Amino acid sequence: MSILIKNILHQNRRVDVFIENNRFTKIAPGLETAADKIIDGSQKAIVPAFYNTHCHAAMSILRGYGDDKPLFEWLREDIWPVEAKLTPADIYVASRLAILEMIKSGTVFFADMYFYGEETMRAVKEMGIRAAISLVEMDMFDPAQTMAKMEATDRFLAAENPCPERIIKGLSCHAVYTVSADLLEFAARAAEQNNLTMQIHLSETAGENNDCREKYGVSPTERLDSFGLLTPRTMLAHGVFLNKQDVKIIGSRGSFLSHNPVSNLKLNSGMFAFEDLYTHFPDKITIGTDGASSNNNLSMIESIKFASLSAKIQASSATAGKAADVFRAATSNGAAAFGLDAGEIREGALADCLLIDMNHPFMVPAYNLVSDLVYAADSACISDVVCNGCLVMENRHVDGEEEIIAEAGNLAEKIISLK
Repeated sequence: MSILIKNILHQNRRVDVFIENNRFTKIAPGLETAADKIIDGSQKAIVPAFYNTHCHAAMSILRGYGDDKPLFEWLREDIWPVEAKLTPADIYVASRLAILEMIKSGTVFFADMYFYGEETMRAVKEMGIRAAISLVEMDMFDPAQTMAKMEATDRFLAAENPCPERIIKGLSCHAVYTVSADLLEFAARAAEQNNLTMQIHLSETAGENNDCREKYGVSPTERLDSFGLLTPRTMLAHGVFLNKQDVKIIGSRGSFLSHNPVSNLKLNSGMFAFEDLYTHFPDKITIGTDGASSNNNLSMIESIKFASLSAKIQASSATAGKAADVFRAATSNGAAAFGLDAGEIREGALADCLLIDMNHPFMVPAYNLVSDLVYAADSACISDVVCNGCLVMENRHVDGEEEIIAEAGNLAEKIISLK
């Protein structure tokens, strides 16, 4: 499919943007090129799309389920019991709801850590966006579960990728407090042998750090590093409680950090040191939403505002968490973390982008587009979404959205009956 976007605002000037074979082919004023689809961009701006680097997509069906509790109490009493009763079919329905929400709020890629990855991949393929789907390694130190997870991992890796042009298969280790040494070692070996991405919750709470030091005599960062789990393909989620040695290790290994500001604030986990960490390695800081049961949405455009504001409070500085830095973390940095030639509007890059309605009240006046997107905009400002050269949302509508919402409503009724 080819798309020609006419007279759209890009970097403070009006240009035409030609998309062909899933890439930005030409960006210049006055293009006279035939295209399958022509879009009038005269009232719009084009910007990079968002790349959500930490998510539990299917947890969208648990939005509002067990709110206002501490993290571990919430997990033990509400989340883990109901998750154990979800079926593969449930995960498919819930994943479609999550993807719909992400498209509506400008996200074209998410890094997922959940169960029944085959069902999430099916939903991703159908709905046209990108994802890194990882099978979560979590055995609660039960040897029987360790073997079951190893076998499940082998099956997941052997299964066909239904859409390799948009889906990356990877692995994830839940956290140092839920994964045994045997399973950590196995996951590290499988990721290395298969060149896989790896996601891990890291130092999300002070309690996690304290318990790890008491049990193993090291920080969670040091423990994970001892298994070879910190590599340039590793995404470390949260990273709220990192000491200088942790930061040094992460930097030397080339791993990425996913800042989840809304989840951290809602669960009172702590404050991510955005400004300090961005100063240490500006290419390695990314943004994630976490799951919609701890956020409670998957809106990256909301998360970037929280990222900037929380950075200012954490650093006690109005200049911390600059709009441009946070926006970069949510776009090009997130794409680079998963090896995607994307996150920028430039010739040759993968054609992922958002078209912004410049007549929306939040976007007027338009002195600084990036600042407006970070501090003022919400998802209603996004009129169209392009992923991999295809329109996945046009004029705020996503194909099949009514059916997706109806099916999710039916699943929610089932979940209520499980209590």
